[in-house]
Amino acid sequence: MINKKLHTSMLISLLVIFSLMLTSCSNAKNNNSTDTKELNKKISKKLEAYQTDLLDNKTSMKNDDEIKNYLVNWGKAKGIQNETDKYGNVIMKVAASKKYSKAAPTVIICPYDNLNYEALIPVLSTSLYTIKNNEGTGALTVIFTKEKGHDFSGIKKLSAKYFTRGTKVFTLNSGEKGLASLKSGASSSYKFIQKITKVSPQNSQTYEIKIKGIPVNQPDQLINERTNPITKFENLLVSLKNKGINYEIADFKSGISPNLYSPAATLTIIIDENKNETFTEKMKNEIAKWKEEFSDKYPNAKYSFKKVQLPQSVISSQDTNKFVNFMYTTLNGVYEKDEKTGNIVSISNISQINITNNRLILTAISHALDSNKLKKIDTDIKTLCNLSDIEFIKTDAIPLWYSKSETSFSKDFAKAYKDSTGKNLKYSDSISATNASFVQQKNRKAEIVNLAINKDITTECTEAIIKFLVNSNKESK
Repeated sequence: MINKKLHTSMLISLLVIFSLMLTSCSNAKNNNSTDTKELNKKISKKLEAYQTDLLDNKTSMKNDDEIKNYLVNWGKAKGIQNETDKYGNVIMKVAASKKYSKAAPTVIICPYDNLNYEALIPVLSTSLYTIKNNEGTGALTVIFTKEKGHDFSGIKKLSAKYFTRGTKVFTLNSGEKGLASLKSGASSSYKFIQKITKVSPQNSQTYEIKIKGIPVNQPDQLINERTNPITKFENLLVSLKNKGINYEIADFKSGISPNLYSPAATLTIIIDENKNETFTEKMKNEIAKWKEEFSDKYPNAKYSFKKVQLPQSVISSQDTNKFVNFMYTTLNGVYEKDEKTGNIVSISNISQINITNNRLILTAISHALDSNKLKKIDTDIKTLCNLSDIEFIKTDAIPLWYSKSETSFSKDFAKAYKDSTGKNLKYSDSISATNASFVQQKNRKAEIVNLAINKDITTECTEAIIKFLVNSNKESK
């Protein structure tokens, strides 16, 4: 009887203890959830302030040196240790707190680039927020790498000393498609040169046709959703010819870098004065169709035409035909898709055009998720140039980067993303070449997660990085 009473008493005690434990766990879970929500509110509010400040300073950022000075002065004002190497890279550091002294160090690579400034605002704001508000976690280094037209010049020359064994590296990039990736494409950059002969114009009515105000960014998976002003005008030239409107080309210029989308283009042509009315009607229809398709996407863009003074010289008709035929056969957009999955395998972008003296110069870039696919594009374009009597020069190449499909780092970041956003993180391949390739060259064993950050996912990415840093002490145990 006594044993039975003792047994009942012990059972009741255990149930009470278990109930208290459940309540404690529930409270802890609720507290963690509340803490995460409050942290996310703070992140969102401060990110907005950082982005507003960066945007307000856009007009004063006339070159990369001014962006560098902005970053250095910002770091000093915030009391953050920073230095600048001789290649223009700005390195900011925060030491580990005592609580996180055993956590693995983290490095964030963030490019800055006057030619791609606005597209990089989400990337810059994420990096600035993280270095200033890392929640007293482990050793953190944010390196703002100098670029000129997305040429990776800063990261190429950056010292390998920042990528020590065990360091977790986030490589950040701009992109119209926001994603997290463990693989990024290889790329080839090209220059095409056509020798031209200048002659006196035979026609009398000169028109300057312009597209301007298209946002700059690097080519990525969404390339077919863009308008390329160079190919737009090439299509216009073909259409004019089909409509019986003969023309002479006086000038054609567009683009700011081989590695970026062109934001504007200017085409100057001379037509027969008897075709004025037909040409004017054609252009009004072209502009109306363009506005219907792109006015919502590019509210600040403008497509226009106007009469201008007759130039002294134009490209000969023979060279004009050669150029238009070459452009007609040159692909801009998605180059190849996987037959089974439908996923994009390779892309190509015509980036620049300019007429200098007796040369017409084009630049382009191709990206591919398979090195052999990229070699095929190289061969195809070179063959096309040879057939068209166009000089072909391969100006740059960036190797493929890939990580193991799953690493402890990628798993930890996916968990942090889930903890902070409530959503599952799916890693997707970046078809664009990224700075991760150069980090891997500096340390073959570097653990890397690449993030292409656009304005839609800036807050989510920042929240996840901060949560990863907060969790890093737990992972180190």
